[in-house]
Amino acid sequence: MPYQKSNSFQDLIRKASVHFKNKLPGILYKRPDEDGVQAIFQLDANIQRVADFTETGFVFGPFLDDSLPILIRPDAQDSAIFETDDTQTIPTISSFKESVSEEIRYKKLVKEAVNSIRKGDLKKVVLSRKIEVTADRTPTEIFQRMLNTYPDAFCYYWYHPSIGTWVGATPEILMRQMGNDFSTVALAGTLQKSEHADPVWGSKEKEEQQMVTAYIANALHDQIEKMQVSETETIAAGNLWHLKTTIKGKASPEKTGSILQSLHPTPAVCGMPLNKARSFILEHENYSRAYYTGYLGELNLGTERDTRLFVNLRCMELKEQSAVIYVGGGITGDSDPASEWEETVAKSKTMLKVL
Repeated sequence: MPYQKSNSFQDLIRKASVHFKNKLPGILYKRPDEDGVQAIFQLDANIQRVADFTETGFVFGPFLDDSLPILIRPDAQDSAIFETDDTQTIPTISSFKESVSEEIRYKKLVKEAVNSIRKGDLKKVVLSRKIEVTADRTPTEIFQRMLNTYPDAFCYYWYHPSIGTWVGATPEILMRQMGNDFSTVALAGTLQKSEHADPVWGSKEKEEQQMVTAYIANALHDQIEKMQVSETETIAAGNLWHLKTTIKGKASPEKTGSILQSLHPTPAVCGMPLNKARSFILEHENYSRAYYTGYLGELNLGTERDTRLFVNLRCMELKEQSAVIYVGGGITGDSDPASEWEETVAKSKTMLKVL
């Protein structure tokens, strides 16, 4: 490892900035509820692909398997403690206004999906959209604001010269493998905190959560031994409430690739039935999600060769002078287009807030 170990978080940030300026791939990230920021640096600019998930490094996978996931090879690793600044207040975004044409377009799309579901073609489909806004802050500044604002999320700053720059603060773990211990979660249903200080879940949210949980449990039935499904609970993620169910069991680490293939994409980011939902998305969204609703995380790292993968939600792609923010929501037969639009607006504030 040719880099000297960082003495402080700012040392780590400076080291990463030089590394990225030299157009070399790397990742800075912080696990939920931990103080340590981890860094993985690859010392050449080659694109490394994951073939069978026995590789070691940091994996960044797309929504659809049209290309193999990217691996940041751990040629050098570092870490530093990040201390939250309680005096820093980040104001709620107020200057950005959605266009009327975008609102009309998305509501029309939701209505088409509801009609398709009511005809029996689908049970659920997740519809997303992208928002491009001016970004005056550097990726490093945005990442630090994420760390300070969303300590309960998986926060990251990912760069590859051939792919681009992505940052995010995702609340959803896709899978965790520690030895033979496996766990995942079903996360669906959304309410705004500002409107629901003590959330009361309606039939639409409960149905969506139940569908996602049942799908995941069924998909893993032949892969996981001694499966346990928890009671559903309410969790906070930024300015939103979500429903969460945990699924645990036993599985060999050699099954990571096949388990991931069974899980991704889940109904929480695609829909049900999977193939029909995927086809509806490709036909109607009219843009490529790229790595939004894909997955990312540690692959066979550490002394125990742990794997921790997260769903790439609450994220954005950073360009030279702009940020592309991705948001979406699950559509069922009970969905109301106006409410679904407002849900995406609420979700967009998670990223708009740190720009």
